[in-house]
Parts: sequence; structure tokens; C-alpha cells
Amino acid sequence: MVTVADSLKLFLIVNCYTGEIPGVRGFIKILHLPATVKIKEDTPAGTTIFNFSVNSTIDGVGLTAKIANSNPVDNFFAVSVVVGLRLAVTVVQDPGLDYETQSNYVLLIYVEDDKGNTDFQTLTVLLDDVNEPPRFLDNLANGVVYVDFLENLAVGALIYEVKATDPDKGDDVLSYSVNSSLVIINPSGKNGAILAAKSFDYEKDLHSFSVIVTVKDVLGHSITGIIVVNLINANDNWPVFKQNETRFNILEEMQPNSVIGKVTAYDLDDDKTSSRLIYFMSSPNQYFTINSVTGELIVSAIIDRDNGPFRDVPIQEFEVGAKDHPSQGHVALMTIIVNIRDVNDNQPFCFPLTYSIQVPETTEKDTTIVTISCKDNDVDLANRQFTTSLQPGLGTGGKFALNGKNSTTIVVTGDLDFEAVTNLEDDNVYMMLVVVTDIAPPHYQDTVTIYITVTPVNEFPPTFGQASYTFNISEFSGTGTIVGQVFADDKDFPRLKLIYSLVGGGSTLGYNQMFWINPTSGDLHLVARPNYEATAQYLLTVQAVDTDPKDQKAATTTVTVNILPTNDEPPDCQPKYYSLAILGDTPVGTNVQGFQLSCTDLDSPPQSFRYFITSGNINNQFRLSPNVGSNITKLILALPFDYTHGVDKVTEYNLVVQITDDNLFAGSADRKVVQTGSVMINVRIIIPTPSTPETTTTPNITYIRLSQNTYDADAWYIPFVITLGCILLLGLLTYLAYHLVQYVRSLPKSSKIMKKPLVDEQESKMKNQHSVIVEMIKRNAIFNGEAVDPVTGNVYQYNTNSGARRWKDTKLPMQNYGNAGDETLIVKSNVIKTNETTYTPQGNVKEGHEGKNTLPNMPSDQPSAKPPPKLGKQVKVAPQIPAPSQTQNSLAHI
Repeated sequence: MVTVADSLKLFLIVNCYTGEIPGVRGFIKILHLPATVKIKEDTPAGTTIFNFSVNSTIDGVGLTAKIANSNPVDNFFAVSVVVGLRLAVTVVQDPGLDYETQSNYVLLIYVEDDKGNTDFQTLTVLLDDVNEPPRFLDNLANGVVYVDFLENLAVGALIYEVKATDPDKGDDVLSYSVNSSLVIINPSGKNGAILAAKSFDYEKDLHSFSVIVTVKDVLGHSITGIIVVNLINANDNWPVFKQNETRFNILEEMQPNSVIGKVTAYDLDDDKTSSRLIYFMSSPNQYFTINSVTGELIVSAIIDRDNGPFRDVPIQEFEVGAKDHPSQGHVALMTIIVNIRDVNDNQPFCFPLTYSIQVPETTEKDTTIVTISCKDNDVDLANRQFTTSLQPGLGTGGKFALNGKNSTTIVVTGDLDFEAVTNLEDDNVYMMLVVVTDIAPPHYQDTVTIYITVTPVNEFPPTFGQASYTFNISEFSGTGTIVGQVFADDKDFPRLKLIYSLVGGGSTLGYNQMFWINPTSGDLHLVARPNYEATAQYLLTVQAVDTDPKDQKAATTTVTVNILPTNDEPPDCQPKYYSLAILGDTPVGTNVQGFQLSCTDLDSPPQSFRYFITSGNINNQFRLSPNVGSNITKLILALPFDYTHGVDKVTEYNLVVQITDDNLFAGSADRKVVQTGSVMINVRIIIPTPSTPETTTTPNITYIRLSQNTYDADAWYIPFVITLGCILLLGLLTYLAYHLVQYVRSLPKSSKIMKKPLVDEQESKMKNQHSVIVEMIKRNAIFNGEAVDPVTGNVYQYNTNSGARRWKDTKLPMQNYGNAGDETLIVKSNVIKTNETTYTPQGNVKEGHEGKNTLPNMPSDQPSAKPPPKLGKQVKVAPQIPAPSQTQNSLAHI
């Protein structure tokens, strides 16, 4: 009887591969496995080595099978479904199995139906050893082997080495044999060496033959291979030329690639033909080369008999060779001699082809002026002879000729006067041709062109247009001013350029030379400003020199320069600064401290001075006398001082006096240049003390100390630094003010304030000696403490963090402690002057004194770290309240 426990066991059986419970969806089971099977190692591919079947709980299912794993990993086997639930394992590679390599295989067979049910088992395959024939290890394994064998090798030379092996273990003794008498085989270990049985001759023996090689093992199993031996023709014969030396005669100037002849050689290895011979030059040659196939001698460069090595030795000798192999082989050489003959291929050559000659106009007749140089480069005398002829140009007029027949020298035969009219018409330039012609055909020619220029001779010196020159110039004239111009001429033709220079005069105090003359134009310039008072007249010597580079000629002239006087010196007063002092009660008309101003002028008389006080003369307090017509003047007090009534307040005068030298020209239409000088006078006023009654005391000496502060021009940087510092300070203040305004604008605006007094009006009237005004700002806050007000006795609530307070009944805040976000309560007491006892907002009792204000111990605008006061009965004791930071509202006083 099947128990419930057995049923549970059945359902708890779990497929190890799929994780399913058998009986729920079905399962499959491989039969006959695991198992072991033996096969021969030479089992061919396609052979079935094992059959098995599968048991399934579901009818009509399809199966798929594969070898999931193989040890070792090889693809020698495969599993497939034969029919239905029957399967077979077959060999799939041939050859592949090898007992000597691997003798057993373990196959993991995996089967799956189309419902997803699976199973797997192992199959062990054991191989049996089979005796196999030998195997080639060389190219004979792939078929026929072709071997090239060189003729003339010695007997026993190696032709080919056969390599074979027996795949069976322990059976490595092999025998080798051949079927040809031309070769022998010599076993060498496991290999067989095929050797030559004779010395082969390509010209006598067969060029190719076959050898069959047989390899057997000890049991008689054999393998055969075919070797085809091809003889290689060895180069064992020397090429031979038909003659040892060959001569050729050629003309120079043959064009490249021209054939001058041919050489021939033969080789017995080629059946006495030259088809395989290679011709070459034994050494590089610049002018000749040889065709490597035909043996033709070819011109590679034009040969010039008249130049280079052929001019002295017109023979070219070189060797050519023939060889039967490009790189190695036999070589035959032959000497080639080439004789080069001259031809008339050069025209007469004249150098230079153009002559440009300058001849002075004073050249005498029969004077040789030029000899041309010509030659012919041909080697043979008959080819290098030539004739000359003169072909005069237009305008020569028989002035020039060759000095004899076929001469190369030209001489003067006519008049060459440069100033002659006929010569001037031709610009004194003559042209002629000298033609040089070869005597031998084809009569080459060369032409020489000769240009003859007749040059003038410097015969006359320059001549100035005037014997002397006089120039007048004002002393006001500045540097570079043109004083005047001198001019000279030269009678020679063509006109030579003249160069002007100062050779004497012109020096003055402080300058080596006051004048400079333009070397080409003759313009006389000032180098420095003249001074009539120093030098009134200059005597100069000017020289004109022509520019003839060979024979310069010169002429001189005298130049007088008069300096015209002008008013160019200002009045000079020394020193430039005066400091004076007078008493405040000095009478009018007094010469201030006896002061006199004395001035001089280098180019003006004393009567030409005029004096002006241009600055600092407040109220025209001073005047100069005389103010015109004298070089001496005095400073006179023009108006009295009145410091007593406050009319005059200035005690220091800085007078600027200007002096001009135009008095003699005042009102004149011919007014000249006016020069001005200046003087600064500092006048300090000493105010006397009021008079006192005469006493019998001993008179005292009163010392008056005058001090002055003058501005030093060298200290210009002081006001600059002060001004710059003020500008920077103003900029800094503006910057701070800007940021202060921005900060004030950024402060939050005050919220609406609700005011309600804590004390009723009736109570206030009862307590005339003390009034309390409470101003509250209503905020939203959390009040977590309670206390009793010491004045009213009412209960109020407060915030322990911010210190905000409010009545417990009305929900109104009392006072704000902390930041702007808390409630604010501002309390201030106005204590009346009385002797009664008053209560402060902090609840402390303090005695008042008459005539004094009684102030609370802790003002409302000062920080306090004390907790709320405990006056009267408190409902609840609160923690310490933080001190207020500042008040936000002012108090009203009653």
C-alpha cells in the first residue's frame, strides 16, 4: 500500500537539469548509457559506433541531441536521431582518430525533447591500435616533387632527402629504395638521402628524369613517391670574341646615339650563338657605350676635338666585354680604339664682342685706340685662319681705320676736336664694325662692335658773374636765412658742375663759421643769428671748383655781408628782485627806502626807457618817478596809508615792474620792435604802535623783525601733490556717502504701530508723580512664559528667546527684545522732580531728590541681561529673558 509519505517522496524528486517535478509535465530518460565502446583507430567517417534510445513519458515528442562536451575536446564524433526515440553516435572525421595520439574519449551526450524535457549521459570510446603504413613527412606527402640539379656536380652529391615516419608506436625501422640507376639512396636514420650515382653533363645527358622512391615498415606496409630531377645547365664555357682589337675612325661632333661599329662574341654553352651573351663596358666611359644585347658601339656624348683631352690626344681607347651571366659567369674582353678627326666647326671668336672706348679730344693722329682680340679654336691650321675688315658707321668721317690689312688694331686718322660743330652734331660718339671671317668653308664669321666716345678736356677755370658781392641782412634774421646767392660759370663744353665752398671769413665770437653756402646752388645761409653789437660786417671768400675728376680748376670771389642793427636786446635790470620795508605813517612823495631802479640796454639809449607797475599796486599806492626817458627811476609813495580807520588792510605789496625801450618810437609810424624787461619789488608796511604818555622810564630799543614767504618755482610739485591728495580725499568721501545712502535705503520700513496704554487714564491721574507710557508693535510670536506686571498687577505673557511681551487678556505685545523680527515694547519713565518714592519699569524702588530727575537703574535703550522682575505673586516663573539690542520707537511723555 502506497502511503502518503511515499507520494510526497515522488513529488519531491526534482530533475537535476530542468528543476521540474517528474509526473507534473513529463520527462525523458536516456537508456543504455552510460556505456563504453571500442573501435579501431582507422574507423572511417560515417561509421556508427554506438546506438541507444530514449524513454519518454509523453508520446510523439521530437528529440534533438548533441555532444555537449568531449574529453579531450575534438570534433571526431557526432550524435543524431535515427528514428523516433532511437539515436546513434557516428565518426565524422577521416583521418582523425589516432591511437598513438589519443587512445580514449569521454563524450557527454545531451538529449532534449520539444517539450523542454532533457537528459544527459556519458559514452566512453576506446581506440584499438591498427598497423598503418609509413607516411611521408616532406613534400612527397602532397604529390610529385620536382628537384633542380646542377650539372658537373661530383658523384654522391645530394639530390633530395626523403623524410618518412611510421605512425605505429615502437615501429620506427623503415627501408628506402629507388627504381633508377642514375641515383642511389642511402638511409640516414629515419630519412633516406637520394644521391647522384654519376657526374651529370647537361650537354650529353638527359635534361630530366624521374625516380620512384619506396618506403616500407617491418611488416611490409609501404608507401611510394615520385621525384622528377631536372638538370640545370652550368656555365662552364668562356665567351670568345672573333678578334682581339678593333679600330674605328670617326669625325668629331657626332650626335649622341650614333652607331660607330659593332663587336661580336660567342659561347659554346649556347651552341656557338651569342643570344645569351651580355655586352658591357669594362669601365665607365663618358663618350661611348655599348648595346648589351647587340654589341653595337654607340656615341653617348658629343665629342669636341678642339677642347678637352681630345685636343692634344685625339684617340679614345677603352675595353668592352661579353659575359654569359648577369652577375656571375665567364667574361671575355676586347680593346676598342677610336680616332677622332677635326672638322671646321668653330667660328672665329672675339672677346669682348663690344668695345666702348673714351678718347680725349686732344688725341693725336696714328694713335692706337683699340686692339681687338680674336681666335679660332679649331685644331687643324687650315680650319683656324681668318681675315678682318672694318665697316665704319655714319659720321665717322675717316677719323678711324685698321692699321694695315687683316690687322686687329684701330688707329686715329682724323681730327677729334670736341668743340667742332660737326663733332657736336654727332654728340662726339662714333660706332664701327670689325668683321672676322674664317678662310676655310663654311666661312664662319664673328662681328665686333666698337663705340668710341670723344671726351672733352677741362681747359678753362670757372668764372664768377661779379668780381665781388655785397649783401645786407637784419640782425633779426634767424638760422637758415638765405643771405644771397653767388654764381659762377665754366666755359668748357659740356658744362661741368660747380661746387661752392667758403674758404675764408665768417667767424665771430662763439662760432667758427656764421655762414654756410649750398655747394650746388651757391645760396649763402646763416648758421647762427647775427648780432650787430658783436660784429657789424663780415668779409667772406667763396670758392667755385669744377667737378673734373682729373684736373680740377677753381676760382674765388669776395662777399661782404653787412649786419643791419635792430632792437633785439631787452632792458636788463639787476637784480631781478627787491625787498623793501616802510612805516605805515610815511608821508606821500617819500622815496621808499631810498630805492632806485637802474637799467641798461645794449641797443637802446637811456632816453628810450618807459616804466610801468603792471601788478600788485593796490589802490595805486606807489608810483615810479621818472617813468619815461631815463634809465634810472625811483619808487615813490603816491597815497598815504590809513590803517587806523581800516581804510588800508594790506601790509605787503608785490609789485611787478615792466621796462620797455620804445619811448623814442612812441606815436611814430615807423615803430620798431619793442623789448621788455621786468623786475619784482616786495614792499612790507610796518604799522607803528599807538603813542603813549612820556614817562621817565629808560627808553628801549624796539627791534622789528620782517619775514617773508616766497614761492620757490622749483617746488612746483608741492601744490600738485596737495591738489592731487584733495581730489583723492573728495573721491573717497563721495564713495563712502554713496554706500551710506545705499545702506539707509536698504533698511526695512517701520510697520504700522498700534498704540494702547497699559494704565487706564483714571489710574494715570491718580499717580501724578509717575506716568508710564507703553508703545507696542504688534507682531506674530510664540509666548511660552507668564509673569505679573509689578505696576498694574496684571498677568502678561513673554517669549523666552526674543523677550516679546503681551497681556494675557488683550493679546497685545509689551516690549521687543532681540532682532527686528520680534515684537517690540518700548517703555520710558518721566519722573517728576519730587521727594516721593517712584517706581521704575524694572520694579526697583529709588528715592527721589529735589531738583534732580530720578532715572531708572536700567534705561530702556541700554542692554540688560536680567530676567523679568518678580514683583507680587507670579503665576509662572519664566527663564531668563535676553537683553534688548535697541529701541525702535520713541516715547511720549505725559
